[in-house]
Amino acid sequence: MPVLNTGSKFVTHATALANTNDTDVYIVPKNFSSHVEHLLITNSDSSNRNYTIKYYEKAANTTYTLFTSHAVTGKGSESVFTVDKPLYLHAEDKIIVAAGTADTLTVVVAAEEFFDPAHT
Repeated sequence: MPVLNTGSKFVTHATALANTNDTDVYIVPKNFSSHVEHLLITNSDSSNRNYTIKYYEKAANTTYTLFTSHAVTGKGSESVFTVDKPLYLHAEDKIIVAAGTADTLTVVVAAEEFFDPAHT
């Protein structure tokens, strides 16, 4: 269980998807749980570009595909997880994104991390 009385820390990670491989865009640190409050995908290209999002659950050693070949509009952006629709993760869980086209998408993850000594 996270230790809430010791506070939390807010983090933001931005990752430009330079290729079409699965890319870890956010990994929860050891001994932390995380509340992903925003996952933003931006497209710098004028054409629609596809992405795939996966979630790796460390405790189950399993990767789940959440979206496959989902399009974000040209010169647009898309919010996947938000404060109203968050994603809760535990130590060493990951968010993985693959771009359909290299060098067009950037992923920004904003999260709140809580110290969690039970998850090592």
